[in-house]
Amino acid sequence: MEARVLRADDKTLEIELRGFPLSIANALRRHLINEVPTMAVEEVMVIENTSSVYNEVLAHRISLIPFRTDLENFVLPEECDCGNRLGCERCVVRFSLRAKAVSEVITVYSREMARETGTEVVEPVSGDFPIVKLAPGQTIELELYVRLGTGRKHAKWIPGIATLYDGPDGSRVLYFESFGFLPPARAVIEAAKIFEKRAGELEKVMLEAVGDVGKET
Repeated sequence: MEARVLRADDKTLEIELRGFPLSIANALRRHLINEVPTMAVEEVMVIENTSSVYNEVLAHRISLIPFRTDLENFVLPEECDCGNRLGCERCVVRFSLRAKAVSEVITVYSREMARETGTEVVEPVSGDFPIVKLAPGQTIELELYVRLGTGRKHAKWIPGIATLYDGPDGSRVLYFESFGFLPPARAVIEAAKIFEKRAGELEKVMLEAVGDVGKET
């Protein structure tokens, strides 16, 4: 099997796959969508909300904001041994969001989220996501808990768009467009690592289950 980059920039990656069976190429695509960990707000603690938006709607809006992801310093909550429901410095990054409209209507943007813990890598991919409008006298005060997750658990953690189509001379082309959580090349490499690990685990399970079958005969 061979892979060759056809086109790459900070948002997209196009790779020609030669000698890849369709099942393998599609499995890589599915791992890219469903299994690569990314960061998003998983939990919102509402301290005060006098805006016109219900708590649940406000939390949902915020949860869909993609965050630049730090895979070097954080692990999935289910892989952390802290035992703390709110997490620890290895599995959660805490942000706060406080805003108040005084004399005129204001729009609260993602850039106003303030990091309380974690590394500088973790931040909204853009500061221009509008969250809520506040009329004079209205206030919001929130605590946001950003965690790693996967697209298999919720669509807000899907790292980008991944498609597969036929290339020249019988090859296949994998196209990936990142939503900003991770650079495209990093996302593809992580998908390949996870796929390889799963394949190794499958081989081990099968060997344990049927490895001795037929030896006595």
